[in-house]
Amino acid sequence: MREMSLVVTYHRQNNVVEIWMPQKRKDHFYEGWLYHILVDPLLRRVHRLVRSQVKPGSTLIDIGCGTGELLFSLADVCSELVGVETSKRMWSFADRQARARGFNNVQILFGDGAKLENFLAGSFDYAIACMVLHEMDASQRLPLLKEMQRLAPHVILVDYRVPPPANLAAAMCRFIERLAGRRHFRNYTSFINNGGLLALYESFSLSGRMEITLYSRCLHLVKTQ
Repeated sequence: MREMSLVVTYHRQNNVVEIWMPQKRKDHFYEGWLYHILVDPLLRRVHRLVRSQVKPGSTLIDIGCGTGELLFSLADVCSELVGVETSKRMWSFADRQARARGFNNVQILFGDGAKLENFLAGSFDYAIACMVLHEMDASQRLPLLKEMQRLAPHVILVDYRVPPPANLAAAMCRFIERLAGRRHFRNYTSFINNGGLLALYESFSLSGRMEITLYSRCLHLVKTQ
């Protein structure tokens, strides 16, 4: 059966874009306000790093935008920001936050980040996936990267560095991932065992590469040049 769709107005191009909703998905207990309280503060350094890689006045799409905090941190830099989120709790939280905080250049969409074909190729300057790929089933990662490459000339990925360093920070990250649930931890494990971002990057033949490590070498940012 075909998925349901959500029609939204894409203000920059002043047209209507149809976004496919994800198939029925069970949201996790920590998604929404709890994630915002516990996890978002830990990612502020990541958000600052992403900000340093984005040119002023550019347009950007954030796949798996979560609570929207990365987008909000870029609202004074970018002219147009679009977030796409598959979790209904995360999407609802981010959408309310964008409206309440008056971010007129931020739009939050509920849909599948790998099925954005109604956005024209090259619609954005940057496509970002921050701490998203390790959460996904292995079969979903390359389709998402393909769509990101279609949407923007510059792709920015942030996720766990592989192999993980032998330090306390990496052990804590693994422990947190285990707490997120059985399926989440299985996806995290497959991401690590299959080589992480760099393996995906090489298998997809993305052009050029810049890498920056952070958080005691537990995370890294990989960007197309």
